[in-house]
Amino acid sequence: MERNWDTVREILLAIEKLEPEKQLIISDFNEERAHEISYHVQLIEQAGLVNVTISQSNSLKAKDFFARNLTWEGHEFLDSIRVKDTWTKVKNVVSDKGGVMTFEVIKAVAAGIVKTTIIA
Repeated sequence: MERNWDTVREILLAIEKLEPEKQLIISDFNEERAHEISYHVQLIEQAGLVNVTISQSNSLKAKDFFARNLTWEGHEFLDSIRVKDTWTKVKNVVSDKGGVMTFEVIKAVAAGIVKTTIIA
């Protein structure tokens, strides 16, 4: 499965909106997207962006998860791409330059866009 940065952003936004003592779970999303969502939660957990417990099942079903909150790094990353306009600009800049959307590239481009916006 390919990594989808829009899905990553969607999940991070959903986790950030959680009320205290609540968790984001797989059933909070459309059942048709279960594998996609579960896969991306695993990716953002590996990147250290969220505190989450992921089912260790060996079945072919999408893995259940219980996401509690964003880490400091998760908040920092989400802050850089939160605004829809900024996120669209990040994707356009990377696409126009023929670049690859990696975690580090997204953070760098987003920081540049935010910095330009603040200074302008």
